[in-house]
Amino acid sequence: MTSPSVVTRPQGLIDRTRQAAGAAWSWLRSLPWMAQLLLVLAAATAVARSPGLVYNGLFDRDEAYLAVMGDVLRGGGTLYVDVIDRKPPLVPYAYALVRELSVDMRTVRLVCAIAVLLNGLLVASLVRRLGGGRRGALAGGVLAVLGTAWFVPSDSQAANFELWALAPATGAVLVVVAARTRREAWPSFLAAGALVALAAHAKQPFVVVALPIAWEAVRRRDRARVAVAAAAGAALVTLALAPLVDLGDMWRWVWRDNGDYLDGGLSVGRALAIGFGLTVVFFCFHVPLLYGFWGAAIRRVRLDSTVVVWWLASLLAIPIGLRFFGHYYQQLVPPMAALTGVALGASGRWAWRVVGVATAVATVVLVTISFAYRPDLTDFTALGRYVQRTTAPDDEILVWGALPDVYVSAQRGPSGVFLHDGYLTGAWANRATPLDPSAIVRDPYRERWTMFLADLGSDPPEIVIDAARPGTDWEHYAPERYPLGQLLVRCYDEVGRVDGLPVWRRDHAACPS
Repeated sequence: MTSPSVVTRPQGLIDRTRQAAGAAWSWLRSLPWMAQLLLVLAAATAVARSPGLVYNGLFDRDEAYLAVMGDVLRGGGTLYVDVIDRKPPLVPYAYALVRELSVDMRTVRLVCAIAVLLNGLLVASLVRRLGGGRRGALAGGVLAVLGTAWFVPSDSQAANFELWALAPATGAVLVVVAARTRREAWPSFLAAGALVALAAHAKQPFVVVALPIAWEAVRRRDRARVAVAAAAGAALVTLALAPLVDLGDMWRWVWRDNGDYLDGGLSVGRALAIGFGLTVVFFCFHVPLLYGFWGAAIRRVRLDSTVVVWWLASLLAIPIGLRFFGHYYQQLVPPMAALTGVALGASGRWAWRVVGVATAVATVVLVTISFAYRPDLTDFTALGRYVQRTTAPDDEILVWGALPDVYVSAQRGPSGVFLHDGYLTGAWANRATPLDPSAIVRDPYRERWTMFLADLGSDPPEIVIDAARPGTDWEHYAPERYPLGQLLVRCYDEVGRVDGLPVWRRDHAACPS
Protein backbone atom coordinates (compact mmCIF):
# COMPACT_ATOMS: atom_id res chain seq x y z
CA MET A 1 0.00 0.00 0.00
CA THR A 2 1.36 3.45 -0.95
CA SER A 3 2.50 5.62 1.90
CA PRO A 4 0.31 8.74 2.37
CA SER A 5 3.41 10.92 2.64
CA VAL A 6 4.50 9.90 -0.87
CA VAL A 7 1.11 10.83 -2.28
CA THR A 8 0.73 14.15 -0.52
CA ARG A 9 4.29 15.47 -0.97
CA PRO A 10 3.87 16.62 -4.61
CA GLN A 11 0.50 18.16 -3.82
CA GLY A 12 2.01 19.91 -0.82
CA LEU A 13 4.79 21.29 -2.99
CA ILE A 14 2.24 22.56 -5.52
CA ASP A 15 0.21 24.18 -2.76
CA ARG A 16 3.26 25.89 -1.28
CA THR A 17 4.28 27.13 -4.74
CA ARG A 18 0.81 28.54 -5.29
CA GLN A 19 0.86 30.22 -1.89
CA ALA A 20 4.26 31.77 -2.59
CA ALA A 21 3.14 32.98 -6.02
CA GLY A 22 -0.07 34.36 -4.52
CA ALA A 23 1.86 36.18 -1.82
CA ALA A 24 4.28 37.63 -4.37
CA TRP A 25 1.39 38.76 -6.58
CA SER A 26 -0.40 40.36 -3.63
CA TRP A 27 2.77 42.20 -2.68
CA LEU A 28 3.28 43.33 -6.26
CA ARG A 29 -0.31 44.61 -6.50
CA SER A 30 0.20 46.67 -3.36
CA LEU A 31 2.91 48.71 -5.09
CA PRO A 32 2.17 51.80 -7.18
CA TRP A 33 1.42 51.05 -10.83
CA MET A 34 4.71 52.31 -12.25
CA ALA A 35 6.70 50.28 -9.71
CA GLN A 36 4.71 47.18 -10.68
CA LEU A 37 5.35 47.82 -14.34
CA LEU A 38 9.07 48.40 -13.84
CA LEU A 39 9.54 45.27 -11.72
CA VAL A 40 7.64 43.02 -14.12
CA LEU A 41 9.43 44.35 -17.18
CA ALA A 42 12.80 44.12 -15.44
CA ALA A 43 12.09 40.47 -14.68
CA ALA A 44 11.02 39.88 -18.30
CA THR A 45 14.19 41.59 -19.52
CA ALA A 46 16.36 39.44 -17.27
CA VAL A 47 14.76 36.32 -18.75
CA ALA A 48 14.86 37.50 -22.36
CA ARG A 49 18.47 38.69 -22.31
CA SER A 50 19.86 36.09 -19.87
CA PRO A 51 21.89 33.99 -22.39
CA GLY A 52 23.69 37.08 -23.64
CA LEU A 53 24.39 38.17 -20.08
CA VAL A 54 25.88 34.78 -19.20
CA TYR A 55 28.05 34.11 -22.26
CA ASN A 56 30.96 36.35 -23.25
CA GLY A 57 31.52 35.10 -26.81
CA LEU A 58 30.28 36.66 -30.04
CA PHE A 59 26.71 35.73 -30.96
CA ASP A 60 26.83 37.51 -34.31
CA ARG A 61 29.55 38.90 -36.60
CA ASP A 62 28.04 42.39 -36.36
CA GLU A 63 29.02 42.39 -32.69
CA ALA A 64 32.62 41.98 -33.86
CA TYR A 65 32.32 44.82 -36.37
CA LEU A 66 30.91 47.05 -33.63
CA ALA A 67 33.57 46.04 -31.13
CA VAL A 68 36.36 46.85 -33.62
CA MET A 69 34.84 50.23 -34.50
CA GLY A 70 34.33 51.00 -30.82
CA ASP A 71 37.95 50.16 -30.05
CA VAL A 72 39.21 52.38 -32.88
CA LEU A 73 37.15 55.25 -31.44
CA ARG A 74 38.48 54.52 -27.95
CA GLY A 75 42.00 54.78 -29.37
CA GLY A 76 41.35 58.27 -30.73
CA GLY A 77 40.33 57.25 -34.24
CA THR A 78 37.59 58.84 -36.33
CA LEU A 79 34.67 56.95 -37.78
CA TYR A 80 34.50 56.96 -41.62
CA VAL A 81 38.12 58.16 -41.73
CA ASP A 82 40.30 55.74 -39.76
CA VAL A 83 37.79 52.91 -40.03
CA ILE A 84 35.05 52.72 -42.64
CA ASP A 85 31.90 50.66 -42.59
CA ARG A 86 28.34 51.33 -43.71
CA LYS A 87 27.07 51.19 -40.13
CA PRO A 88 25.54 54.41 -38.69
CA PRO A 89 27.52 56.08 -35.90
CA LEU A 90 25.44 55.83 -32.72
CA VAL A 91 25.91 52.15 -31.91
CA PRO A 92 29.69 52.15 -32.53
CA TYR A 93 29.96 55.10 -30.16
CA ALA A 94 27.80 53.26 -27.61
CA TYR A 95 30.20 50.32 -27.84
CA ALA A 96 33.17 52.67 -27.43
CA LEU A 97 31.72 54.19 -24.26
CA VAL A 98 30.81 50.85 -22.71
CA ARG A 99 34.12 49.21 -23.63
CA GLU A 100 35.90 52.00 -21.78
CA LEU A 101 34.49 50.30 -18.69
CA SER A 102 34.97 46.70 -19.79
CA VAL A 103 35.74 44.87 -23.05
CA ASP A 104 33.64 41.95 -21.79
CA MET A 105 30.75 41.59 -24.25
CA ARG A 106 28.41 40.92 -21.34
CA THR A 107 28.83 44.54 -20.25
CA VAL A 108 27.75 45.77 -23.67
CA ARG A 109 24.78 43.41 -23.64
CA LEU A 110 23.78 44.61 -20.17
CA VAL A 111 23.51 48.19 -21.44
CA CYS A 112 21.65 46.91 -24.50
CA ALA A 113 19.27 45.04 -22.17
CA ILE A 114 18.52 48.34 -20.43
CA ALA A 115 17.64 49.78 -23.83
CA VAL A 116 15.28 46.83 -24.41
CA LEU A 117 13.71 47.44 -20.99
CA LEU A 118 13.21 51.12 -21.85
CA ASN A 119 11.49 50.10 -25.07
CA GLY A 120 9.16 47.84 -23.09
CA LEU A 121 8.22 50.75 -20.83
CA LEU A 122 7.52 52.95 -23.86
CA VAL A 123 5.35 50.28 -25.50
CA ALA A 124 3.39 49.94 -22.25
CA SER A 125 2.87 53.71 -22.17
CA LEU A 126 1.71 53.64 -25.79
CA VAL A 127 -0.82 50.89 -25.05
CA ARG A 128 -2.28 52.93 -22.20
CA ARG A 129 -2.53 55.98 -24.46
CA LEU A 130 -4.42 53.85 -26.97
CA GLY A 131 -6.94 52.70 -24.36
CA GLY A 132 -5.55 49.31 -23.49
CA GLY A 133 -5.77 49.89 -19.75
CA ARG A 134 -3.20 48.89 -17.17
CA ARG A 135 -3.45 45.16 -17.80
CA GLY A 136 -3.13 45.62 -21.56
CA ALA A 137 -0.21 48.01 -21.05
CA LEU A 138 1.59 45.51 -18.85
CA ALA A 139 0.99 42.75 -21.41
CA GLY A 140 2.20 44.93 -24.28
CA GLY A 141 5.37 45.86 -22.44
CA VAL A 142 6.14 42.25 -21.51
CA LEU A 143 5.55 41.08 -25.08
CA ALA A 144 7.79 43.86 -26.44
CA VAL A 145 10.61 42.68 -24.17
CA LEU A 146 10.18 38.92 -24.50
CA GLY A 147 9.52 39.21 -28.25
CA THR A 148 13.12 40.31 -28.80
CA ALA A 149 14.23 36.86 -27.59
CA TRP A 150 11.97 34.87 -29.94
CA PHE A 151 14.60 34.44 -32.63
CA VAL A 152 17.51 32.06 -33.20
CA PRO A 153 20.42 32.89 -30.83
CA SER A 154 22.47 34.96 -33.29
CA ASP A 155 19.47 37.20 -33.95
CA SER A 156 18.08 37.35 -30.42
CA GLN A 157 21.05 37.69 -28.06
CA ALA A 158 23.58 39.79 -29.98
CA ALA A 159 23.74 43.45 -28.90
CA ASN A 160 22.92 44.39 -32.45
CA PHE A 161 21.87 47.61 -34.17
CA GLU A 162 18.14 46.91 -34.17
CA LEU A 163 17.88 46.47 -30.39
CA TRP A 164 19.47 49.87 -29.78
CA ALA A 165 17.08 51.53 -32.24
CA LEU A 166 13.84 50.13 -30.80
CA ALA A 167 13.36 52.61 -27.94
CA PRO A 168 13.76 55.84 -29.95
CA ALA A 169 11.47 54.44 -32.67
CA THR A 170 8.76 53.58 -30.13
CA GLY A 171 9.27 56.91 -28.38
CA ALA A 172 8.68 58.77 -31.64
CA VAL A 173 5.31 57.08 -32.15
CA LEU A 174 4.36 57.54 -28.50
CA VAL A 175 4.91 61.31 -28.44
CA VAL A 176 2.80 61.96 -31.54
CA VAL A 177 0.00 59.71 -30.28
CA ALA A 178 0.10 61.58 -26.96
CA ALA A 179 -0.14 64.87 -28.88
CA ARG A 180 -3.54 64.03 -30.40
CA THR A 181 -5.39 65.94 -27.69
CA ARG A 182 -2.99 68.87 -27.59
CA ARG A 183 -3.63 72.11 -29.36
CA GLU A 184 0.04 73.04 -29.55
CA ALA A 185 1.58 69.84 -30.89
CA TRP A 186 4.72 71.12 -32.58
CA PRO A 187 6.99 70.43 -29.55
CA SER A 188 5.86 66.78 -29.63
CA PHE A 189 6.57 66.53 -33.36
CA LEU A 190 9.93 68.21 -32.83
CA ALA A 191 10.74 65.46 -30.31
CA ALA A 192 9.37 62.79 -32.65
CA GLY A 193 11.59 63.94 -35.50
CA ALA A 194 14.60 63.89 -33.19
CA LEU A 195 13.77 60.37 -32.03
CA VAL A 196 13.33 59.11 -35.60
CA ALA A 197 16.76 60.53 -36.41
CA LEU A 198 18.26 58.79 -33.37
CA ALA A 199 16.74 55.48 -34.48
CA ALA A 200 17.94 55.92 -38.07
CA HIS A 201 21.45 56.81 -36.91
CA ALA A 202 21.45 53.50 -35.05
CA LYS A 203 20.11 51.47 -38.01
CA GLN A 204 19.17 52.94 -41.40
CA PRO A 205 15.83 51.11 -42.02
CA PHE A 206 14.36 52.76 -38.92
CA VAL A 207 14.05 55.94 -41.00
CA VAL A 208 10.67 54.50 -42.08
CA VAL A 209 9.31 55.40 -38.64
CA ALA A 210 8.96 58.84 -40.22
CA LEU A 211 5.92 57.44 -42.06
CA PRO A 212 3.66 56.99 -39.00
CA ILE A 213 4.83 60.41 -37.81
CA ALA A 214 3.83 61.84 -41.19
CA TRP A 215 0.50 59.99 -40.99
CA GLU A 216 -0.25 61.67 -37.66
CA ALA A 217 0.81 65.02 -39.09
CA VAL A 218 -1.47 64.96 -42.14
CA ARG A 219 -4.49 64.23 -39.95
CA ARG A 220 -4.03 67.49 -38.06
CA ARG A 221 -5.19 70.98 -38.98
CA ASP A 222 -1.74 72.38 -38.25
CA ARG A 223 -0.12 69.74 -40.47
CA ALA A 224 2.39 72.08 -42.07
CA ARG A 225 3.60 73.42 -38.75
CA VAL A 226 4.08 70.01 -37.12
CA ALA A 227 5.73 68.60 -40.26
CA VAL A 228 8.28 71.41 -40.19
CA ALA A 229 8.83 70.76 -36.48
CA ALA A 230 9.46 67.05 -37.11
CA ALA A 231 11.94 67.83 -39.89
CA ALA A 232 13.67 70.36 -37.61
CA GLY A 233 13.99 67.78 -34.85
CA ALA A 234 15.62 65.30 -37.22
CA ALA A 235 17.97 67.99 -38.54
CA LEU A 236 19.00 69.07 -35.04
CA VAL A 237 19.95 65.53 -34.02
CA THR A 238 21.90 65.02 -37.25
CA LEU A 239 23.77 68.31 -36.82
CA ALA A 240 24.55 67.35 -33.23
CA LEU A 241 26.64 64.48 -34.60
CA ALA A 242 29.05 66.91 -36.28
CA PRO A 243 31.53 66.95 -33.34
CA LEU A 244 31.74 63.15 -33.56
CA VAL A 245 31.85 62.49 -37.31
CA ASP A 246 32.24 64.42 -40.53
CA LEU A 247 28.66 64.70 -41.79
CA GLY A 248 29.79 64.51 -45.42
CA ASP A 249 31.69 61.28 -44.77
CA MET A 250 28.74 59.88 -42.85
CA TRP A 251 26.36 60.73 -45.69
CA ARG A 252 28.64 58.99 -48.17
CA TRP A 253 29.37 55.75 -46.35
CA VAL A 254 26.11 55.26 -44.44
CA TRP A 255 23.56 56.45 -46.97
CA ARG A 256 24.91 57.21 -50.44
CA ASP A 257 27.71 54.78 -51.31
CA ASN A 258 25.72 51.57 -50.98
CA GLY A 259 24.83 50.76 -54.57
CA ASP A 260 27.25 47.87 -55.02
CA TYR A 261 26.17 46.42 -51.66
CA LEU A 262 22.49 46.50 -52.59
CA ASP A 263 23.21 45.04 -56.04
CA GLY A 264 25.70 42.45 -54.84
CA GLY A 265 23.54 39.78 -53.25
CA LEU A 266 21.68 36.72 -54.39
CA SER A 267 19.52 36.32 -57.47
CA VAL A 268 16.09 37.86 -57.00
CA GLY A 269 14.34 34.48 -56.91
CA ARG A 270 16.64 32.99 -54.32
CA ALA A 271 16.62 36.15 -52.20
CA LEU A 272 12.82 36.26 -52.17
CA ALA A 273 12.68 32.57 -51.25
CA ILE A 274 14.96 33.22 -48.27
CA GLY A 275 12.90 36.25 -47.32
CA PHE A 276 9.68 34.28 -47.50
CA GLY A 277 11.15 31.51 -45.34
CA LEU A 278 12.45 33.95 -42.70
CA THR A 279 9.10 35.75 -42.63
CA VAL A 280 7.25 32.49 -42.02
CA VAL A 281 9.71 31.58 -39.25
CA PHE A 282 9.30 35.00 -37.66
CA PHE A 283 5.51 34.72 -37.50
CA CYS A 284 5.70 31.13 -36.22
CA PHE A 285 8.06 32.19 -33.44
CA HIS A 286 5.95 35.26 -32.65
CA VAL A 287 2.47 33.75 -32.55
CA PRO A 288 1.59 35.62 -29.28
CA LEU A 289 2.10 38.93 -31.10
CA LEU A 290 -0.50 38.03 -33.73
CA TYR A 291 -3.38 38.35 -31.29
CA GLY A 292 -3.72 42.06 -32.02
CA PHE A 293 -4.65 41.25 -35.62
CA TRP A 294 -6.93 38.43 -34.49
CA GLY A 295 -8.68 40.76 -32.05
CA ALA A 296 -9.36 43.16 -34.92
CA ALA A 297 -10.55 40.33 -37.17
CA ILE A 298 -13.19 39.24 -34.65
CA ARG A 299 -14.07 42.88 -34.00
CA ARG A 300 -12.87 42.73 -30.42
CA VAL A 301 -10.84 45.88 -30.95
CA ARG A 302 -10.15 48.46 -33.64
CA LEU A 303 -6.54 48.72 -34.76
CA ASP A 304 -4.98 52.15 -34.35
CA SER A 305 -4.13 53.41 -37.83
CA THR A 306 -0.83 55.03 -36.82
CA VAL A 307 0.46 51.82 -35.24
CA VAL A 308 -0.66 49.88 -38.33
CA VAL A 309 1.26 52.31 -40.56
CA TRP A 310 4.26 51.85 -38.26
CA TRP A 311 4.02 48.07 -38.60
CA LEU A 312 3.53 48.14 -42.37
CA ALA A 313 6.42 50.57 -42.88
CA SER A 314 8.67 48.38 -40.75
CA LEU A 315 7.62 45.28 -42.68
CA LEU A 316 8.22 46.91 -46.06
CA ALA A 317 11.67 48.12 -44.96
CA ILE A 318 12.93 44.55 -44.47
CA PRO A 319 13.28 43.53 -48.16
CA ILE A 320 15.17 46.68 -49.19
CA GLY A 321 18.25 45.46 -51.02
CA LEU A 322 16.89 41.87 -51.03
CA ARG A 323 19.16 40.93 -48.12
CA PHE A 324 17.35 39.03 -45.42
CA PHE A 325 18.65 38.34 -41.92
CA GLY A 326 16.59 37.31 -38.93
CA HIS A 327 17.53 40.27 -36.77
CA TYR A 328 16.00 42.65 -39.35
CA TYR A 329 12.60 41.48 -38.07
CA GLN A 330 13.25 42.91 -34.58
CA GLN A 331 11.81 46.14 -36.00
CA LEU A 332 8.36 44.52 -36.16
CA VAL A 333 8.19 43.54 -32.49
CA PRO A 334 7.18 46.89 -30.85
CA PRO A 335 4.19 47.74 -33.11
CA MET A 336 2.88 44.17 -32.90
CA ALA A 337 3.29 44.16 -29.12
CA ALA A 338 1.40 47.45 -28.90
CA LEU A 339 -1.49 46.14 -31.03
CA THR A 340 -1.70 42.94 -28.99
CA GLY A 341 -1.59 44.84 -25.70
CA VAL A 342 -4.54 47.00 -26.77
CA ALA A 343 -6.47 43.92 -27.93
CA LEU A 344 -5.83 42.05 -24.68
CA GLY A 345 -7.04 45.06 -22.72
CA ALA A 346 -10.47 44.49 -24.28
CA SER A 347 -10.43 40.68 -24.05
CA GLY A 348 -11.54 38.10 -21.55
CA ARG A 349 -9.76 35.35 -19.64
CA TRP A 350 -9.70 32.90 -22.54
CA ALA A 351 -7.59 35.24 -24.70
CA TRP A 352 -5.24 35.97 -21.81
CA ARG A 353 -4.74 32.26 -21.18
CA VAL A 354 -4.03 31.47 -24.83
CA VAL A 355 -1.60 34.34 -25.27
CA GLY A 356 -0.02 33.61 -21.89
CA VAL A 357 0.60 29.95 -22.69
CA ALA A 358 1.96 30.79 -26.15
CA THR A 359 4.25 33.42 -24.61
CA ALA A 360 5.56 31.00 -21.99
CA VAL A 361 6.21 28.28 -24.58
CA ALA A 362 8.00 30.61 -27.00
CA THR A 363 10.14 32.06 -24.20
CA VAL A 364 11.11 28.74 -22.62
CA VAL A 365 11.94 27.08 -25.94
CA LEU A 366 13.89 29.89 -27.58
CA VAL A 367 15.74 31.10 -24.48
CA THR A 368 16.72 27.50 -23.76
CA ILE A 369 18.04 27.15 -27.32
CA SER A 370 20.07 30.33 -26.81
CA PHE A 371 21.57 28.85 -23.65
CA ALA A 372 22.44 25.64 -25.51
CA TYR A 373 24.15 27.60 -28.30
CA ARG A 374 27.78 28.49 -27.60
CA PRO A 375 28.42 32.05 -28.82
CA ASP A 376 31.78 31.46 -30.44
CA LEU A 377 31.55 32.15 -34.16
CA THR A 378 34.88 30.92 -35.43
CA ASP A 379 37.16 30.26 -32.45
CA PHE A 380 40.28 32.08 -33.62
CA THR A 381 41.82 31.81 -30.16
CA ALA A 382 45.15 30.40 -31.35
CA LEU A 383 45.45 33.06 -34.05
CA GLY A 384 44.63 35.82 -31.57
CA ARG A 385 47.26 34.59 -29.13
CA TYR A 386 49.84 34.32 -31.92
CA VAL A 387 49.23 37.92 -32.97
CA GLN A 388 49.37 39.17 -29.39
CA ARG A 389 52.61 37.28 -28.77
CA THR A 390 54.39 38.50 -31.90
CA THR A 391 53.24 42.13 -32.17
CA ALA A 392 53.18 45.21 -29.95
CA PRO A 393 49.82 46.48 -28.57
CA ASP A 394 49.88 49.54 -30.86
CA ASP A 395 50.70 47.53 -34.00
CA GLU A 396 47.95 47.14 -36.57
CA ILE A 397 47.02 44.06 -38.57
CA LEU A 398 45.05 43.46 -41.76
CA VAL A 399 42.47 40.70 -42.12
CA TRP A 400 41.73 40.25 -45.81
CA GLY A 401 38.09 39.27 -46.17
CA ALA A 402 35.25 39.73 -43.70
CA LEU A 403 36.30 38.27 -40.34
CA PRO A 404 36.29 41.13 -37.82
CA ASP A 405 36.23 38.54 -35.02
CA VAL A 406 39.95 37.99 -35.75
CA TYR A 407 40.62 41.61 -34.76
CA VAL A 408 38.63 41.04 -31.57
CA SER A 409 40.54 37.85 -30.76
CA ALA A 410 43.91 39.47 -31.52
CA GLN A 411 43.09 42.71 -29.67
CA ARG A 412 44.81 44.68 -32.41
CA GLY A 413 43.57 47.59 -34.48
CA PRO A 414 42.69 47.24 -38.17
CA SER A 415 44.79 48.54 -41.04
CA GLY A 416 43.54 49.36 -44.50
CA VAL A 417 40.55 51.60 -43.55
CA PHE A 418 37.83 49.12 -44.60
CA LEU A 419 36.60 46.54 -42.11
CA HIS A 420 34.80 44.57 -44.80
CA ASP A 421 36.79 44.07 -48.00
CA GLY A 422 33.60 43.78 -49.99
CA TYR A 423 34.23 47.49 -50.51
CA LEU A 424 37.29 46.49 -52.55
CA THR A 425 36.07 43.35 -54.28
CA GLY A 426 32.27 43.47 -54.34
CA ALA A 427 32.31 40.24 -52.32
CA TRP A 428 29.23 40.91 -50.22
CA ALA A 429 27.51 37.98 -48.56
CA ASN A 430 26.17 35.25 -50.86
CA ARG A 431 26.84 37.04 -54.16
CA ALA A 432 25.19 34.99 -56.90
CA THR A 433 28.06 35.51 -59.40
CA PRO A 434 31.60 36.39 -58.21
CA LEU A 435 32.74 39.81 -59.43
CA ASP A 436 35.64 39.70 -61.89
CA PRO A 437 38.82 41.29 -60.44
CA SER A 438 39.04 43.55 -63.50
CA ALA A 439 36.07 45.50 -62.06
CA ILE A 440 38.37 47.29 -59.62
CA VAL A 441 39.61 49.63 -62.36
CA ARG A 442 36.14 51.23 -62.35
CA ASP A 443 34.50 53.30 -59.67
CA PRO A 444 33.44 52.90 -56.96
CA TYR A 445 36.17 50.26 -56.53
CA ARG A 446 38.99 52.29 -58.06
CA GLU A 447 38.65 55.15 -55.57
CA ARG A 448 38.35 52.72 -52.67
CA TRP A 449 41.50 50.88 -53.69
CA THR A 450 43.35 54.20 -53.80
CA MET A 451 42.26 54.90 -50.22
CA PHE A 452 43.07 51.36 -49.10
CA LEU A 453 46.59 51.26 -50.56
CA ALA A 454 47.35 54.78 -49.32
CA ASP A 455 46.45 53.72 -45.77
CA LEU A 456 48.60 50.59 -46.04
CA GLY A 457 51.47 52.71 -47.28
CA SER A 458 51.25 55.29 -44.51
CA ASP A 459 50.74 52.78 -41.70
CA PRO A 460 51.69 49.25 -42.87
CA PRO A 461 50.20 46.31 -40.97
CA GLU A 462 52.68 44.10 -39.14
CA ILE A 463 50.68 41.00 -40.01
CA VAL A 464 48.31 40.23 -42.87
CA ILE A 465 45.85 37.36 -42.42
CA ASP A 466 44.23 35.85 -45.50
CA ALA A 467 40.62 34.93 -44.72
CA ALA A 468 39.67 34.07 -48.33
CA ARG A 469 39.06 30.46 -47.35
CA PRO A 470 37.81 27.69 -49.63
CA GLY A 471 34.19 26.76 -49.02
CA THR A 472 33.19 30.32 -48.11
CA ASP A 473 31.83 33.34 -49.98
CA TRP A 474 35.44 34.53 -50.24
CA GLU A 475 37.03 31.54 -51.99
CA HIS A 476 37.04 33.39 -55.35
CA TYR A 477 38.69 36.48 -53.89
CA ALA A 478 42.22 35.39 -52.96
CA PRO A 479 44.56 38.39 -52.41
CA GLU A 480 46.82 37.19 -55.27
CA ARG A 481 44.12 38.28 -57.71
CA TYR A 482 44.27 41.89 -56.50
CA PRO A 483 46.90 44.61 -55.92
CA LEU A 484 47.23 43.37 -52.34
CA GLY A 485 48.91 40.23 -53.70
CA GLN A 486 51.71 42.31 -55.22
CA LEU A 487 52.23 44.05 -51.88
CA LEU A 488 52.42 40.71 -50.06
CA VAL A 489 55.06 39.37 -52.47
CA ARG A 490 57.13 42.55 -52.21
CA CYS A 491 56.91 43.32 -48.49
CA TYR A 492 55.70 40.24 -46.59
CA ASP A 493 56.77 36.68 -45.89
CA GLU A 494 54.27 33.88 -45.42
CA VAL A 495 55.05 32.30 -42.06
CA GLY A 496 52.48 29.52 -42.02
CA ARG A 497 48.87 28.87 -41.07
CA VAL A 498 47.22 29.49 -37.72
CA ASP A 499 43.60 28.39 -37.14
CA GLY A 500 43.53 27.44 -40.81
CA LEU A 501 44.33 30.92 -42.12
CA PRO A 502 47.57 31.89 -43.96
CA VAL A 503 49.59 34.45 -42.00
CA TRP A 504 52.00 36.92 -43.63
CA ARG A 505 54.56 38.87 -41.60
CA ARG A 506 56.06 42.16 -42.71
CA ASP A 507 59.69 42.15 -43.93
CA HIS A 508 61.04 45.42 -42.52
CA ALA A 509 64.24 45.14 -44.56
CA ALA A 510 62.35 44.90 -47.84
CA CYS A 511 59.79 47.56 -46.94
CA PRO A 512 60.98 49.85 -44.15
CA SER A 513 58.62 52.40 -42.64
